[in-house]
Amino acid sequence: MAAVYAAQHTDTLEGLILLAAYSNTDLSHSSLRVLSLYGSEDGVLNYDKYRDNRPYLPEDTTEVVLQGGCHAYFGSYGAQRGDGHPTITPTEQIQQTVQHIMTWIQPPLQKAAVP
Repeated sequence: MAAVYAAQHTDTLEGLILLAAYSNTDLSHSSLRVLSLYGSEDGVLNYDKYRDNRPYLPEDTTEVVLQGGCHAYFGSYGAQRGDGHPTITPTEQIQQTVQHIMTWIQPPLQKAAVP
């Protein structure tokens, strides 16, 4: 749903962050920056659909796999049926997720003009 909304509002949005999700809406030619994070132990995310829909994202999409992370740790709703067995704690996954998001949203440093 976030990708559908983003596709309809590319004139007012700068980016899209996907947490253990994929876009089935074509954003490949949009000016949106996209960050996609998922856990290596995620047993809920449909990886076939994720790969099949990857072309819908801009070529420069940043993709991050949180080693040891699972699907349920992106929320606070407890374990999900079919999810993998995480090797990191919920706190570790949240901290890593926040760090990746904060790094990604920071504007790039401007190079100083050389006289």
